[in-house]
Amino acid sequence: MTQQDIQDIFNSEFEPLLDKFTIIEEYLSNLAQSTNEFIYHPGVYVFFLETEVIKVGRSLTNSRKRALEHIKDNTKNEAFEMNSLQKMEAKVMLFNLKNADDYHWLGSVEMYLERRLNPVIKSGRKG
Repeated sequence: MTQQDIQDIFNSEFEPLLDKFTIIEEYLSNLAQSTNEFIYHPGVYVFFLETEVIKVGRSLTNSRKRALEHIKDNTKNEAFEMNSLQKMEAKVMLFNLKNADDYHWLGSVEMYLERRLNPVIKSGRKG
């Protein structure tokens, strides 16, 4: 799954809202040092490799911080452990809000991307 594939899926569903978001792509190894203007904003994060999407999630406060917590805490299931991404060419896309007051859109974005991208590690939410 490429960055462009993921972005196209997002764009196709949320085109009317594109001006509310900024899309940030970083290698996992560079995420902690990123200085992007909106890196600390609320958003939806997508961990992915060339072959598959690993995890989709959201943070209502700081998407980069929450994404990195998955590595620190080694979020896992029977098929995959998140801390193994540190040894791979893993990337993270952040669909971050430009204005934190628009946080109500994040639930829809997260649920839509999880359904469409079918990550290896699911959110655990029912529905």
